[in-house]
Amino acid sequence: MVCVDLTKMDNILMGYTSFLASVSKPKTVTFLHVVESGPDTLEIIDQFPEINTKEKFFDLLRNEINEKIEAHFTQGEPEVRVVIKEGKPTAAIIDLVNSLEPDLLVVGKKVGYAGEGIIPKRILKYVATSILFVPENSRHALENILVAVDFSEQSAKALKTGQELSERTGAKVTAQHIYEYRAQFFPYMLSEKEKDRVDNETKENREKFIRDYNVPESVNVKLSKHNKGKIADTVYDEVLNSHADVIIVASKVKKIPGIMRQDFTDRMVNYAFGIPLLVLRNKERYQKFLKKLFAE
Repeated sequence: MVCVDLTKMDNILMGYTSFLASVSKPKTVTFLHVVESGPDTLEIIDQFPEINTKEKFFDLLRNEINEKIEAHFTQGEPEVRVVIKEGKPTAAIIDLVNSLEPDLLVVGKKVGYAGEGIIPKRILKYVATSILFVPENSRHALENILVAVDFSEQSAKALKTGQELSERTGAKVTAQHIYEYRAQFFPYMLSEKEKDRVDNETKENREKFIRDYNVPESVNVKLSKHNKGKIADTVYDEVLNSHADVIIVASKVKKIPGIMRQDFTDRMVNYAFGIPLLVLRNKERYQKFLKKLFAE
């Protein structure tokens, strides 16, 4: 499912979705546009005498979206659908995603274009499906894939997704694990011996991760030490170093009290990497979390 808003961002999303579909071969691609209910919609209808009903207005929007689709997709596979919904954008998108349960939700990540991109960040918290954030300057390429790993089972599954994309495209896969020393405050400074111990433990954990999840030698499992600044800066350094075309990160289910706190995934979504970011979800596990969240 791809969210479109009738801005210049649509052509970017459709172009990238078409490229991705050529790789992943989905059965269907659904383009969703939400008309925000309220006086603005009625004002637009009033400005065009020939559009005297809401249905005709929706048909006009559907035709405009179809024209853009025809510029990026050839007839045949995948099957392309257009859905127009009315309501509050965030609620309408969440409702349709939870109803149709697509394998992937594709949303634009505006950096240069007008708009703050608040809606995609809200959606991230309340849908159980995986989400792909696509910025304006995304390249239609999958030659280098960067996967953020913390040596957990979830990150191993994210790495598996990277490997599956590699098998389809021949892309090189880099798995990046970021670690850091505990905070130092004068006069309690870490000794070189303590730093070496952390370095060695991290290397041992990397070897265990490789063994436990049968990570092939073709995958470069890289250790990156975070010194200062944003942790996403360390990821961005590796994006530049490996010439990554996409970043993959596994989203962990938060505990209820921690729902308002930013985690690693939130920080990644908020950062302007300039390349697509795929946030992978364990759908079943996240659905259980959402049910518990709203029950409480």
